[in-house]
Amino acid sequence: MKAAFRFIPSVRRSLGSWPSLFLMRVFTCLLANGPVVAQAGTSTATLSVSIVITASCTINPATLIFASTAGTSLVTTAVNGSSTVSVTCTNGSPYSIAMDNGSNASGSQRRMISGANFLNYNLYVDPAHAFPWSTTTGAGTCTTAGECYLGTGNGSAQSINIYGVVPTTATAPPPGTYTDTVTMTIMF
Repeated sequence: MKAAFRFIPSVRRSLGSWPSLFLMRVFTCLLANGPVVAQAGTSTATLSVSIVITASCTINPATLIFASTAGTSLVTTAVNGSSTVSVTCTNGSPYSIAMDNGSNASGSQRRMISGANFLNYNLYVDPAHAFPWSTTTGAGTCTTAGECYLGTGNGSAQSINIYGVVPTTATAPPPGTYTDTVTMTIMF
């Protein structure tokens, strides 16, 4: 190692102390072996990214209010009404909407109640009242238009029409506010 310092004698004489001499030897060894170069390799890999979008639907509550009618009018004239229900389903997802008999049904006949009095009514899929909204077909088994509402989601809210009829009665019903609650079920 002594030979390594011969080319810089003036530096060796001025350093004098052993820590300085040690550092000078380290420095000389580094210069003698060439610069230290950090080597870095590269490697690549892929990152897979995915998401599963599942079908989903929501159905909002709706209200169908028939116009106020004199009880005697129902003896000769049916009362029509309509409403809409808002449905939002995943874009491209087929769905069906069924309705149950309501809270006051007698067999398959939907009825509204006021006190102890009942008033029949019917719900339809179409404005011509040709296709009753089935009371026996659940959303899971409804595959035929006219039994329930069949649709396809577009990712946005869709308004679905509900048509109702209070048919004529044999006698004038007692006055009162008649109500019923029907459960709508959406299957997707």
